Amino acid sequence: MSDNSTSNVLIPVGTIGGKFDNDDPDYVFAPDLYLGLALAYDTMAAPNAKRDSDGIWESDYTDMQSRLALRWEEQENGDWIVWLRPGVISNRGHEFNAADLQWVLEKAFAHSTLSSWRWRDVIGVKKVEIIDRHCLRYCLRAPYPTFPNWLLSLAPNVVDSTAICENITPDDPWGIKWLNGHVAGYGAYDLARADPESILFTRRSDYWRGLPDAASIEVRKVADRPTALRLLSEKRPTVVVGADPDEAVSLLRRDDLTVQRTWAGHVSIEINFTHPQLSDKRVRHALAFATPYAGLIADGLLGQARPWRSPVKSFSQWYSDAGNGYGYDLAKARDLLKEAGFGSGLELDFYLERRADCERMADIIARTWSEIGIQLTFKDAADAPRGWLPPLYLRTECAHNLSEPIYDIIHDYAAMDPIFPAPGGPPNVGTWTPRWEKNEEAIIAIIALLEEKDRQRKRQRFDELQKWLIDFSSSIFIAEGQQVMAANRGVPASLIAPDSRFYHAMQYQNATSNYLPKRSPRRPGPGKWW
Repeated sequence: MSDNSTSNVLIPVGTIGGKFDNDDPDYVFAPDLYLGLALAYDTMAAPNAKRDSDGIWESDYTDMQSRLALRWEEQENGDWIVWLRPGVISNRGHEFNAADLQWVLEKAFAHSTLSSWRWRDVIGVKKVEIIDRHCLRYCLRAPYPTFPNWLLSLAPNVVDSTAICENITPDDPWGIKWLNGHVAGYGAYDLARADPESILFTRRSDYWRGLPDAASIEVRKVADRPTALRLLSEKRPTVVVGADPDEAVSLLRRDDLTVQRTWAGHVSIEINFTHPQLSDKRVRHALAFATPYAGLIADGLLGQARPWRSPVKSFSQWYSDAGNGYGYDLAKARDLLKEAGFGSGLELDFYLERRADCERMADIIARTWSEIGIQLTFKDAADAPRGWLPPLYLRTECAHNLSEPIYDIIHDYAAMDPIFPAPGGPPNVGTWTPRWEKNEEAIIAIIALLEEKDRQRKRQRFDELQKWLIDFSSSIFIAEGQQVMAANRGVPASLIAPDSRFYHAMQYQNATSNYLPKRSPRRPGPGKWW
């Protein structure tokens, strides 16, 4: 690593979407969008991090560190008051203030975007009241004890609303078109140039945390993953974000790189509980008992993961694996299938991404499940119709904006994802409208949890829902994964330190290997493939 304050850092990516507004109703993930959030914008707070015995970082949301917000305090009625840091200047020259946060929430609510669903429908923000220039009150539907986790959120984004309003036009009343081509934020970098092949960010001398060590950061589109990884061997300071398990194993062998690993995201088998052959809970339980968890982690994920036994992440404040009695037990799995009337076995389609770790896991699952009479035909997840729930789907890398127990449960599971309509809520999340039938019992339980005003009872309802989801078994919880970034020796240490905004965005908020180009499928192993 380097402390060279004139570094010009390169970050290779697979695609450039050319849109910078994270709250655009037509939001589509692209690496440059999230790198814009990492470099040109900042958050109100971020979790502290601790390292385990293997050197892997883990975020601690019970220890939120001040950033654009100085402090926060829950009120007796469940509202939260947040005090903002004065004197923070945007790249457009305006001071950060409470009106920025009020305006961007109004924008989100006006478009019923994903950020609107998060803040209005999940957290229960009814309105935001400005107390003074650097203080505001979030008025909530009911107490929400883990509200401070959301101070990491960039959906909606923390923007310079004054700059955006200066560029509003009659056909762009919220400045969405303008913001897709510009940045207006309080982050460490300004946008210097953007084209379909590369984007250049340059450091700001007036950044509230001081002059960044890296003078500039170029986000460049590259043809393939091997090309991106080879750049780490060149002299130019380079950071590669989102290495998969195979790539991580290779990178960890090198002594010329700094490799930062963070516990983030999770791997599961998602089950269509409305499918005729999978609607009986005993069948889903049988699949859970027939799943070789240890083998999937050791051989499928090459040890770059750890066991996971609950709908929420193990570092969540309210994590509990109570009720998870599943273990590798083929005899029990066979008995359950027989009880459900499928003693002679089943034939099912199993969808997965065409990448080495997924295909290894699929091979392991196919071999093991065949011992209880389950025959799988593997299919490419890219071919699944939009909004359609496959019979079986190997889901990886689910990390989303932040970790917060209630949100994690509501966001991730097909039984109620998306949960609404709830009172006053839209029929879908953002622009995504699933076509499968949700579970009414789950919907009722979630709404009761969100509307519960008694803090102790709210926690009880949450624990009950965790146990219910484990028993319902629309998911088989396999592993918690790692988000991996690697930097060569020319990269300033501060850029990839766990207290940097860049680190928070890349490692916590959008933990995915899709920053890099898509992979080339490997040769299929045993089993029925495509």
